[in-house]
Order: sequence, then structure tokens, then C-alpha cells
Amino acid sequence: MIVGLLALGYIFISAFIIFNVAPSTFPSFFDALYWATISLTTVGYGDIYAVSTTGKIITMISSFLGIAIVALPAGIITAGYMKEIKEL
Repeated sequence: MIVGLLALGYIFISAFIIFNVAPSTFPSFFDALYWATISLTTVGYGDIYAVSTTGKIITMISSFLGIAIVALPAGIITAGYMKEIKEL
């Protein structure tokens, strides 16, 4: 549940930042939300992407934070699960 809330927060914060940094590329907040969601899930359709240098920097930072928000907790949860299995 915490990971889900972190991911949702990440999506909205990333969308807010990219929407304000690159309004010509992301004309609506929904476009920015779509971009942030697709970036977090690493689908990356390529239909909406940052064009400016600042937008690309925001995209790179957002990608690294997305990995930290999703992958690190997943690893911790898996390690705890494996520990419980070994104790059985």
C-alpha cells in the first residue's frame, strides 16, 4: 500500500513538474500525467516525450526516482518473503 501511494505521489509530482517546465510539449495536465505513468511503468510508447534539455533532465531524474520508489521496496519485500519461507 505504501509503495502504491509513493508511486501515485511520484506520478502527480512528476506530471506537475514536467507540465510547468515543458508546456508546449505537454499542453494539458492529463498529457503530463500520461507521460509520468508511462515513464514509471517503463512502457515508454514514445508518443509523448520531452523535447527540451530541461525536460530531458526532468525525465532522467524522474526515471531514477521511479526506479527507487518501485524497485527498492519490491526488493525489500521479496527479501522478507524469502526469509519467511526459509524459516518454514
